[in-house]
Amino acid sequence: MLEGSRSFDIIWGSVTATLCLSLGAWVLFSWLRERGKGTPSIFGAAIDPTRQLQFAWGIFAMMMGGTNFGCRFIDHRYLEGVHEGFFGLTLLVFAVLFPRMLWLQVKRSSSMPAESALAGP
Repeated sequence: MLEGSRSFDIIWGSVTATLCLSLGAWVLFSWLRERGKGTPSIFGAAIDPTRQLQFAWGIFAMMMGGTNFGCRFIDHRYLEGVHEGFFGLTLLVFAVLFPRMLWLQVKRSSSMPAESALAGP
């Protein structure tokens, strides 16, 4: 299954933790930066008009990063399905947040005026 050697567990936990923490920080930074400007949530104004869903998903991603990190460093072979469960939750975080954040980043980059992009320092 998803189990490997102890080294694999530590490396895999570190990688997934870093990815989740990075994605969670990106979502929360976006939430904080855009909060006062009246712009819609990453999920859109119809789904998340108060931006609470975005905040909750950002916190969830940060928590998954922490548990992914801790889960792989703590030896718990006697608990069946723990790593598979965390792997599934990590995939859920990325399936929900990453495509939307990437789309918003691309949209934001393409809406920059061409003159400012070509202007030098």
